[in-house]
Amino acid sequence: MGSIQRRTYTEGKAPRYVARVRVGGKEISKSFAKQGDAREWIRQREGLSPTGTRMDNRMLSVVLKSHIEQSATASTRGVRTHLAANLGNLEYKKLADVTADDVREWRATLAEGRPWADGKPLSNSSIRTLLGTLSALFNDAVAQGQLVRNPVSHVRRRSPANQAVEPHQVLKVEQVRSLIDAADEPYATMIEFGATSGLRAGELAGLRVRSIDFDRRVVDVTEQADGHHTAFGWRALKSEKSRRTVPLPDSTLDAVRAHLDRHDYESHTPLFRAAQGGQWSSAHVAKVWRGVAADAGVENHSWHSLRHFYASALIQSGASVTTVQQRLGHASPMVTLAVYSHLWPGEDAKTRAVFDNLL
Repeated sequence: MGSIQRRTYTEGKAPRYVARVRVGGKEISKSFAKQGDAREWIRQREGLSPTGTRMDNRMLSVVLKSHIEQSATASTRGVRTHLAANLGNLEYKKLADVTADDVREWRATLAEGRPWADGKPLSNSSIRTLLGTLSALFNDAVAQGQLVRNPVSHVRRRSPANQAVEPHQVLKVEQVRSLIDAADEPYATMIEFGATSGLRAGELAGLRVRSIDFDRRVVDVTEQADGHHTAFGWRALKSEKSRRTVPLPDSTLDAVRAHLDRHDYESHTPLFRAAQGGQWSSAHVAKVWRGVAADAGVENHSWHSLRHFYASALIQSGASVTTVQQRLGHASPMVTLAVYSHLWPGEDAKTRAVFDNLL
């Protein structure tokens, strides 16, 4: 329950009204010239949920529009306008619903290729600027008592899209098996699918029943889930290079066939459904992963680790850079090399052999 304290001054100044209210276990306060304003401020803050988020929160795009209109300088307005044009999967999310995983997915899209900009990526410096601008928006919401925490603060400014993967960062076969064993259906089948196809979380969530061709033993990746797991919806892939056909092993096809035998899904509907029958989203996939990984005793890994596992298996089997690029849907072979060059075996031996033979 909020409270208002009337504060008077001996110097003849008009009294001030200090409003206090607890949000998420923390007391916040603000001073007002009018008691009515203080009362309204408390009323708004008490409309927050127990976790500190507004029950009737505005869309992120609406909040950003307000920030653009209030920009003090032309340069600030320019940066905020650039952010508004590149919100991507965050555009229609409520401020209170944005998670760190949502921000990570958005950052990866900016780095790998923006569907709304003909697949063109942004530079690392531009991405850092947009992350900083987005973080400032959330910091302002925290300061106003509308949120308890800033989800951007948990996200590294450097994009991981081209960050090299070291061998020790790759999941082991026994870890993948433990994850599958720890998961309920359909998530267990989804994990097996991710480990044997390298699909991104959004791509897997966007698969339709008809995406699987059992005769050709492949999956056609043509779209991704739009991020709203309560309804069915799709959007374009990260880039044109992301559009691809990936071969599937018989074990995965058998698991998918068994999954479909348990459900009467129409061919144009999602291949995998969440608990309430809605479509999976990247954020929901990541949320369930955390619980499954904890049960399996697999630490410091995310859904994207299955993608690294898949790439590592291809590389260890002798696949070329071009093949790995095509299977993963990377924008170019350079991206593949930047991320996975450390996983290609035999380069040290080749280097030694060159100079042994030369000298």
